[in-house]
Amino acid sequence: MFAERIFVLAALILAWAPANRAAATTSLATTNLCAGLVRDKLPHPMTALPKPAPGEPLIDPEFRTRIVRITDVAAQLRSTAGAAKPAYSTIPAWNADESYLIVYVTQKSGAAGHFLLDGHTYRPIRALDIEPTDIEHFYWSSTDPDVLYYPLAWESSGISQRQLIRYHVRSNRKEVLYEFPQAAAPAAYRVDFGGDPMYSSWDNDLFGFRRRGERDAAFTFRLSRRQESERVASDDAPQICASGKCYVLRNEVRNSATHALIRTLQGDASEHGAMLMLANGQDVRATVQFDVAPVGTLIAENLTTGVVTEIVGERTGYPYPPTHTHISAHAFKAPGWVAVSVTGDPQGRKVLDSELLLANLNDGTVCRVAHHRTSGDDGPNGYWAEPHVNISPTGTRLLFGSDWGSGSAVDTYVVELPGYRR
Repeated sequence: MFAERIFVLAALILAWAPANRAAATTSLATTNLCAGLVRDKLPHPMTALPKPAPGEPLIDPEFRTRIVRITDVAAQLRSTAGAAKPAYSTIPAWNADESYLIVYVTQKSGAAGHFLLDGHTYRPIRALDIEPTDIEHFYWSSTDPDVLYYPLAWESSGISQRQLIRYHVRSNRKEVLYEFPQAAAPAAYRVDFGGDPMYSSWDNDLFGFRRRGERDAAFTFRLSRRQESERVASDDAPQICASGKCYVLRNEVRNSATHALIRTLQGDASEHGAMLMLANGQDVRATVQFDVAPVGTLIAENLTTGVVTEIVGERTGYPYPPTHTHISAHAFKAPGWVAVSVTGDPQGRKVLDSELLLANLNDGTVCRVAHHRTSGDDGPNGYWAEPHVNISPTGTRLLFGSDWGSGSAVDTYVVELPGYRR
């Protein structure tokens, strides 16, 4: 079976992990996670650094942060080059208490899938027996460390099912939470979390779905009531506000209860971004903006008040945004903190190029964390080498993928910030 093959591969992953660690579980909303980190706007050209051995920490030469390589995809996949990637930037990679971590392993041929790792030692546990509609479409519960949600599509003996699954990790048990209504041509449609999937509301009650098929449609789903909203013609899913009080569809912010229009987005809704909540409970959409003022690598549009704030942009002393920017904002225990990965020039010669950033949208604090050293889309691994930074629930760790200077394989790395408690 697929899971058994992957589990055998997992046994090849290194036995280098340090002793088990306990994570901080208190809210870090008022903690300065940037304490001790670089906060200037000067060039810190990236210097050469050999690819670290798995499990051996290194210090970023320019930003003085601790980085740990947590996978060895070549060992996992024998001689077949591939990628071990973190979850997409908008999808939590760690579970609620940071005791588990998921990476996706791909290769050029043969088995691939989702791996479960210990969230602190990074030791592989097993392959996960899940098959979401898309590899990036799985949501950890924000409160229950044992629970994952994902959409499932399957066909058997002429029967086509589209379901929302709740998966219990420890027991490998699956629950069908909801059966989506059938279509006239059931095999020709799918239900998923959207093209650039966004997380659910932070209480995991409101989800945004997209139905693809004979007529593309978007709708919200209230888990507590097992209730779909009216379906609206759209080729993407609604982006759910962290509070669950609103959602964004196209460029419109709408009330999630009445679906009434609240306001129209001021920024370009097609740019990469993420939904989050500030410490005061207000909803924010954090994005990169290239063409709509204010232009910047990190722009915060408050969905509650309508106020747009330039956090990392030309007006705040940073360069025009480099290409290939992703934002991660699901720091449930540190609301308002977001992580940003920028590729730009993979040589890392200028400000923001090949950098990871951390920002507090509550007060505008920004720090520069590390060089991720990946070539991204411009390298031999294409999409798989995009860093796709992923922030932990406490905001104290940043996960990213890297081919480490256009190498043949992509591995997952973690930056352990000074605020991380083992």
